[in-house]
Amino acid sequence: MEKTMPAPKLPSKLTVDFSDVEDRREGGKAAHVPTGDYLLKVVGCELKTKEGATSKYLNWRLTIHAPDKYKNAGSIWHVTSLKPEALWNLRNFLEDLGVKVPKSQVEVPIAAIVQKGLIIGATLDDDEYEGKTKSKIQATFKKDAFQVTEENKETTEETDSDTEDENLEELDLDDL
Repeated sequence: MEKTMPAPKLPSKLTVDFSDVEDRREGGKAAHVPTGDYLLKVVGCELKTKEGATSKYLNWRLTIHAPDKYKNAGSIWHVTSLKPEALWNLRNFLEDLGVKVPKSQVEVPIAAIVQKGLIIGATLDDDEYEGKTKSKIQATFKKDAFQVTEENKETTEETDSDTEDENLEELDLDDL
């Protein structure tokens, strides 16, 4: 005779205290902020395959790191194709994150890049997608080239000192 495992006990009710939880928080929503330069932090990345095709790409998720007043604006998504003719975009992205990319076949340590939360400078502009306006990366640059402007001066000063030691030297892929 075969023994069966007892079913796990599932409570009919569970008491949960939501008193200090925000009313509504959207996870991963696309950010929309004024056009301009920002510091972005890498917080995620997925390897995806284009629908109806065999071409693969990396879909990077970034959040605004500076200026502070836009830190909770949502996610900025950046796609880097893995097609040979488009790898320049991935190279530029990695180099602007402070990663040295040799002219050879390498393993890109995506998990380590995300885990370290590397910072990159980016120029954002408006983009229309499915009837909604979101911010899209138009160009990237090294974080030390980020210019404090009058508009973001009062909210960026703290952030500059917080990130001063991050990404100061280029990282070899082996260092990640």
